[in-house]
Order: sequence, then C-alpha cells, then structure tokens
Amino acid sequence: MKPGKTKKRLFEEGVYIWIEKIFDAVALNLVWLLCSLPLITMGAATTGFYYAMVKVIRGERGYVFIEFWRSFKLNFIKATLIWISFAVLIFLLFVNRNITADIRGYFGAFLLCLYTFIAVLLLAVLLYVFPVLSRFHMTVPQIVKLSLYMCFRYLHYTLGLLAISAGAAVVVYFLPLLVLCVPAGALYCFSQLMEPLLARHTPVSAEGEEKLYLNLAPGVGKNK
Repeated sequence: MKPGKTKKRLFEEGVYIWIEKIFDAVALNLVWLLCSLPLITMGAATTGFYYAMVKVIRGERGYVFIEFWRSFKLNFIKATLIWISFAVLIFLLFVNRNITADIRGYFGAFLLCLYTFIAVLLLAVLLYVFPVLSRFHMTVPQIVKLSLYMCFRYLHYTLGLLAISAGAAVVVYFLPLLVLCVPAGALYCFSQLMEPLLARHTPVSAEGEEKLYLNLAPGVGKNK
C-alpha cells in the first residue's frame, strides 16, 4: 500500500496544526464508534482506527477517512475472524470464572486465578493483533503468533499498553460522554509505545521499496 501524499493543511503555524490534529482525531474517533456499533465489525474498525491514527495524525500522510476505510476494507475478513474468536474465548472464560466463584477452597481460588489470568492474557495479545494487522501482510495464524510473541517479549511495554487501555476504559465508564474523544487520545499514547515495536519487526527495505509512514527506526522497510 502506498503511503499517500503529505496532507495539505489549512494552517501552517504550530498551534493551529495541533488544533487540526485534535479535530481529525475526534472525527476519526466518531467514525470508529459508528463502525464498531454492530460489534461484529469492531475488529476491522479498530484496525482502521489505529492505521489512520498513525499514518495520518502522527505521520501526516493522507486523510483520516480515506485511510480508515482503506484499512477497514482491506483487513475486514481477517480482523473479523480474529475479533470474533478472541471475543468468544474471553466471554467463555469470564462465564467459567463466575461459575467457579461459587467453589470454595483452594481449588476454587486456583480456577478463579487461572481463568482471570488467561482472559487478561488474551486481552493483552489482542492489543497487539490489530496494530500488527494494520502494518503487515500475514495470515491469521501468523498475526496471532507474532502478537503472542511480542506480548511476552516486550512485557514491560505490554503492561504499559494494558495500563493505557484500562485507564481509558475507567474514564469512559465514569464519564460516558468522553467516549467521543478519550479513545483517540488513548490510541495516540498507545501508538507511542507500539510503533517502535512494530518497526523492530519490519523487514529491512531494499532500494526502491516503500518507506514506513513513520520513520521511527533507521533501515526499517516496507509497510502495507
């Protein structure tokens, strides 16, 4: 996928550039919300959300709606398969967790901790899945495998990503109207941790290949 032209801005002064970025981020947030409402499409919407956030708002290439829909359509099948699979597994784990909560003794406590740990692990892997999908051309098993590897390989980053996600969820829970902007802000912070990790796993580019839409590491190569 070509990186796209540098975005033409209405204003060229620093403060106005940031105002425009904020406006784009909120608009992108609204598109993500609308496309996530059917729930089944949340995986594809989140992939497009991340892709447009990094490429347009951080990388200043292309336009939010164009890049969002491009990624949404391109990754729809894979993102939906992964999202449904993970969502079903996490749901079943929490159902079993609630059932085992009535079991007394050490065995009940063990099952409670086990189900909780596996559910959190799946959530942590899912945090990597959609950024990986937005960046690389891979099969579904390869996407999950790389996401699982990154989850453990960069455990300190994983804890940071979980903290950002949990913090955003808590804010939205107590102040529901902030769902219109908080996810975009959280994703921007999220990408600050995620992008250097993705750059480490991007093949070195050969002469003439496309460059990453963010030059975060020397010698990193072709993107989607």
